[in-house]
Formats: sequence, C-alpha cells, structure tokens
Amino acid sequence: GCRLKGAVSHAAFESLQSVWIMNVLVIEDDSEFCEILVKSLFDWGHDPTTVFNWFSVMRVLGSDQFDLIVTDIETPTGNALDAFQFLNHDDRIRKIPKVVISGRQGKEIDHACLVIGARYIHKSATFMTDLKSVVEDMVLPT
Repeated sequence: GCRLKGAVSHAAFESLQSVWIMNVLVIEDDSEFCEILVKSLFDWGHDPTTVFNWFSVMRVLGSDQFDLIVTDIETPTGNALDAFQFLNHDDRIRKIPKVVISGRQGKEIDHACLVIGARYIHKSATFMTDLKSVVEDMVLPT
C-alpha cells in the first residue's frame, strides 16, 4: 500500500503527494458522478481506473493491483455489497481498502459495509470532503 509512517505536515503532504500515488478502482455506472470522482482523485494526485459494470470489475481485479476501491452500491449488473462478499474470498481483494458511496442509508447498509470491510460515505453535500479525508488518511495516517 501507499502508507507513510509518522506525522507529516500538510505542506509536506502536498509536496509528497505525487510520490505516493494510489491506484484507485472506481466502480460507478453514473457517468457524470464517475467523472467527478475521477477528476477529484486525479487532482489529489492519484491514478483512477474506471469501470461501469461487474464484468469489467472482475477483469481488472484479475490483472491489475489497486490500493483502494471506490464503489457505488447499485449498478445495472450487480450490487457491490453482494459482489464483495464473494470477491473477498480472494485474500488479495479482501485486503484492498474499500469505500462505498451511496445515497442509501440505514443499519442494513452499515452492517453490509462492515461485513465486506468497507467505509461508507453517504452521497450528500459533503461526500467529496469525506472521500478526500479517507484518501488522505490512507496516504498519511494521523
């Protein structure tokens, strides 16, 4: 993964960010929302790869290494919470940090994210700030 040990100032983070590029898999079927996610991840110094369906997810997970997966829950070809319960049987995939972004909320969603080892971010006015915080925590733990 892309982790640094110890405390580093925000200015140091900005200067080191390009050195600690994370490969991020973005699974999102809404092209406009996907474009926002990709642009933000790129602007934060990371290398996003986008897929729009679960057939493509299985293909890229088999051939590429990712440091983070950012996914919507529902896509036309499947449900991320169900898919990762299956895919997490592969230790390599289970160890990849996951972030689920969705407009859906509730105890069922919280529990399902816990089961697959994912952070949940509600699709709200603050979701991009929340995602940036998660990404920064991965690169530079506080």
